[in-house]
Amino acid sequence: MATKKNKAELQAEQVAALVGAGKAVALETVDFSDPNRPKTCLEVDFPILPINQVAMLEGNAGKPIYQMSKWWARRRSSVFRSLLIAAATKAPEDEQQASKMVWDAYYANHQRRSSFKDIKVADIFMGGGTTLVEGSRLGMQMVGNDLNPVAWLVVKNELSSVKRESVEGLLRAIEDEVKPQIMPFYATTCPRGHKSKWIEKSSGRVMGAEFSPLLLDETERAKYRHEGPEVIYTFWAKHGPCHAPDCGHRTPLLSTHVITVKTLTVKSWASYGCDCGHSFDIEQQPARMAPAAPLVVSSSESSFAVMDDAGGFACPSCGKQYLDHKARVDGESMSLGKAKNKKVDLTLLVHPSWMHGEPDDGVEKFGGSVTDDASSTEAWIKARARSLRFIEVRGALPDEITAPDTGVVFKPQEGNIPKQARFACQEATCGREQAIVESVAASQKSAPASPFVQHCKCPQCDAEGRPYGGRYFVEPDVDVVCASFHEWERRRDADLAGLWPKSEIPFGHMTHQRQPLPQHGYLFWKDMFNSRQLLIHAQLLKAITTLGDFPWEVRESVLGGFQQYLRNQNMFCFWNPQRDTPEPHFSNNNYHPKTTVIENSVFPDLGRGNWASCVEGLVEGIDWCEDPWEMVSHAEIASKNPQFAKELGGKSERARLSDPVLPNANIYCGSSTDLTSIAAGSHDLVITDPPFGGLLHYAELADFFMSGYVWH
Repeated sequence: MATKKNKAELQAEQVAALVGAGKAVALETVDFSDPNRPKTCLEVDFPILPINQVAMLEGNAGKPIYQMSKWWARRRSSVFRSLLIAAATKAPEDEQQASKMVWDAYYANHQRRSSFKDIKVADIFMGGGTTLVEGSRLGMQMVGNDLNPVAWLVVKNELSSVKRESVEGLLRAIEDEVKPQIMPFYATTCPRGHKSKWIEKSSGRVMGAEFSPLLLDETERAKYRHEGPEVIYTFWAKHGPCHAPDCGHRTPLLSTHVITVKTLTVKSWASYGCDCGHSFDIEQQPARMAPAAPLVVSSSESSFAVMDDAGGFACPSCGKQYLDHKARVDGESMSLGKAKNKKVDLTLLVHPSWMHGEPDDGVEKFGGSVTDDASSTEAWIKARARSLRFIEVRGALPDEITAPDTGVVFKPQEGNIPKQARFACQEATCGREQAIVESVAASQKSAPASPFVQHCKCPQCDAEGRPYGGRYFVEPDVDVVCASFHEWERRRDADLAGLWPKSEIPFGHMTHQRQPLPQHGYLFWKDMFNSRQLLIHAQLLKAITTLGDFPWEVRESVLGGFQQYLRNQNMFCFWNPQRDTPEPHFSNNNYHPKTTVIENSVFPDLGRGNWASCVEGLVEGIDWCEDPWEMVSHAEIASKNPQFAKELGGKSERARLSDPVLPNANIYCGSSTDLTSIAAGSHDLVITDPPFGGLLHYAELADFFMSGYVWH
């Protein structure tokens, strides 16, 4: 029995019919070996305006295949698809129709009629492989070359014929192997008392409160699985070591007390009138980012009361108690009516006591730099944790706040960085202002860093419908963090030897001139990761390369996901408060060190840039290769059916062309000055995007993924 198509499927079919998506066409080509050949469409005219509409929609990497792995300066795939069609197609006798001929063929299927099967195209600076991918979809014979081995691997994976089932099989094996090993470092307890559970896989028995997976060795951990709250992100703050004589105080390099901001939506009843004459809003649940932190309510906020779990609430003025259990559970009742959505602005601040930093008096041997051992770093992290507290502010952030516990008045928008790239030592008798890079360089180490916030997810809070979807901010569990550092120190030259980079960062413009990494204490590639990150990466790489009986091309494909995870799990990622997520390394094309760094997690079902989301993009790319789509602008739809375009709304639709990426390209890794593998005169077209003369920035950035050929 045929399944009835839904509205979206019917609309997709109508869009495809309007633009001729997937329709088989035959275009006449030219004999490029004939010096007297007729002109091609590209030599006559080009559909700039419609192609520009599509290019603006798809962005630099709109299609999943171009998001499987990181590469720089990706050009719009629509431009290369149309260039290839125009460059290979014989121009019509009426040259004014050349542009229309190319655009009419843009959404067509060119594999079925094999119009371009004899056209040979070379891209000798293939980079991220856009030319090769689009040419293979057109049925052309493609050859690609690039000097950079990272580019070679990226393109090799894009053109691979691996099947989704094989890749998913390896991914399942990786998760089964690695997840039990690393979950003890991400399990936590939420502020509302919901605790992590450890369950014995063989029996289903829930382990008691005395069970500690951190005390188990790696083979024993595999016998248990975790359920409950887990860490999603960990915020690390670098500290400026004062290089004034006889000081050495370590000051947090934060320009403000503000950690993050968020607007939450809660169900509420407005302007409830108490018998005392006071009116206030009733909120069904607490609107909190950090439920364990003291709450400061700004004077800009209107009066409100929050129900407890039983539906109880009190008048903020006289304290009279009320109870409405039905309203708490259902969001409506006879007495209160139906609740409406209400926006609540929140700001999370780090306490001023922590902003003073820590004296390095020599009594304790403080680590914290990337080259320090686990014991000295543990002493440092625990010293910093002693004064760590948060304050949450509801409403507009005032210019001054009084800390609820100490009575200290402070300005939340003023931190320890009075000027760009400079900090003020917070030692009471010093106060010296100094350049960050100079103070760090004088220490001959990287800036010491300590964890100061964890962003977590509690599944039970989420199931209860708590605002913020079960997420919350809390102080880090430093014992767990330190345990991961000790485990890395124990295993790095044992079972994980050879699975992490030991090579130095080579001299380059991007690494030593534009951003002088050695002055920031980064001498080796491994210095760009903390110990827990190295522990995770090494275990993932070991699993990718050794588990099961998988073909090497499947392992290479998963290495593409590993590449994406590397750029999301290092000490160069930073927080984006607008998105409430981290931004990955190379969000800007440089090695700019950050003073506040976001460490990612691995396997949660929430978050940006974790292992789970990186490999999800890999699978989406494989699916697209088998069933590609092209963007169709609503302007194009409107030109053919204005009423239908109006019904659709939005800016674009997707049209499937049934022209999968064919694994028929030959790719090489070598210099474009030595193309002896490609016979002279053997190709019809060279369509490429060459680098500007002497511009090798992307090669230096790509070295991050190479790291001495260890990561790949």
